[in-house]
Amino acid sequence: MRIPWYKIAKLNVALRKHVLRVDLCVFVDKETAFSDVNYLNSTIKSLLTASIVKGLDIVGIISEDSPSVGLKALQLAAQNKQDIKVIPGQTYKCAGGEMLYVYKLQEAVPKNLTIDKACSFAHERQGFVIAANITKRQAQNLEKLQGSIYAPDAVEIFNDKTGGFKDLNIDYQKFISSGSTSANELEESKSFTLVERKKLADMGLLGEEEMVDYIPKYLQPNEGKY
Repeated sequence: MRIPWYKIAKLNVALRKHVLRVDLCVFVDKETAFSDVNYLNSTIKSLLTASIVKGLDIVGIISEDSPSVGLKALQLAAQNKQDIKVIPGQTYKCAGGEMLYVYKLQEAVPKNLTIDKACSFAHERQGFVIAANITKRQAQNLEKLQGSIYAPDAVEIFNDKTGGFKDLNIDYQKFISSGSTSANELEESKSFTLVERKKLADMGLLGEEEMVDYIPKYLQPNEGKY
């Protein structure tokens, strides 16, 4: 008995989703940098499309000082039923100079916090934190904080935009990012991180049933049509 092509496709997609392609560092300017909401929405949509073209499963959309643009990207992806998981976030510079990417918050992190207080603020709100551009001295401090709510959840060891591989000998989840600021950059970048589904679920970045079995929008039934 022959299996219909769309059932085979669904089986292949489900298998692919056991290991996912993740890029948690795609930058968009602040909302105030855009002349109108249509321009902002168009920019976000082009980045989401580029993420899918690149083969990403999860993309982090981050802006300076606020998660508002990432939250809008999350909303647009859901409205358009796109096969991409959006994790909204913001960049954050700590009082001590450390750079963080903070995800999954509905509000901005207060300014001028030390790294331990910034991380605890995020974790108290079920957020996720990546430390970026870490120096060896900063890495030593992260080792002391590890395992507490005052520590980040992961570190970025390479970013296409800034370059320079960080050979960090610390026991944190490590991410490679594109650092893209446009759809063209994102499509051309070869940087992403392969992460097992279970690890993503353990980190709170993916629900247990998310991204398991996806039906493209054009195959979904239209209500009221035959």
